[in-house]
Amino acid sequence: MTEKNPETDRKPQEIERGRDVERTIYFSDAVIAIAITLLALELKLPQNLASGELLQHLIGLLPMLYTFLISFWVIAAYWMAHHRIFNYIRGYDGGLLRINFLFLMWIVLVPFSSSLIGEYGDLQLPFVIYVSHLILASLTLTWLGRHASQNPHLMQPGVDPQAVRRYGTRRLWLMLAVFALAIGVSFFDTGTAEYTLLLLVVARPETLRRIIFRKGT
Repeated sequence: MTEKNPETDRKPQEIERGRDVERTIYFSDAVIAIAITLLALELKLPQNLASGELLQHLIGLLPMLYTFLISFWVIAAYWMAHHRIFNYIRGYDGGLLRINFLFLMWIVLVPFSSSLIGEYGDLQLPFVIYVSHLILASLTLTWLGRHASQNPHLMQPGVDPQAVRRYGTRRLWLMLAVFALAIGVSFFDTGTAEYTLLLLVVARPETLRRIIFRKGT
C-alpha cells in the first residue's frame, strides 16, 4: 500500500491557489504603468529642426497630444477600477490569474490603437478599432470581478458577492453606453466622438466600498 503525498495528490486547481495576491497587484500595476509610459513615446518631433519650424511642428503635434491625454485618462480609469476590484480580493486561483493577464494584454495594446487615431484621426475606422479595443478591456475587467465574486474563497470577509456583481454590471453598462455614444457620434465627426470618451473619467457608479462592504463589518 502506497502512502499518499499531500503535495503531489492535490488537484491542479488547488495548486494554482494562494493568498499572496500582492504579487498579482504589483505586477498589474507595473504593466499598467509601462503602458501609460509607452503612450508618451508617440510624442516626438523631427530632429534638427530650424527655429522657424519648431512652432509649426508643435502645432502639428497637437492631435497626437490630444490622443495621448485621452488614452492616459482612459487607462487611469481602468487602473482605478482594477484597484477597487482587488480591494475585496484576498486570494487567487488559476482562473483569476488568466483573466487578469487577458485584461493586461488589452491594456498593453492601448498605445498601438491610440497611435492609430493619432495618425488617422480624420478616419472613422481607426476610431472604431480603438473603441472596440476598450470594449474588450471593459468586458474582461468585468469578467475578472465576476469570477472573484463567484468564488467566496477569493474574497475578503464581509464582502457581499451580489453587490460586487451589481457594481460590475453598473460600471460595465455605463462604459458601454459611453462607447456606443462615441461610435454613434463618429458617423458624423470623429473629432467630436473622441471628446465623448472623457465621460469615462467623470461618469462612474457610486464608490465600491459603499455598496459592497456590509454595514458593521
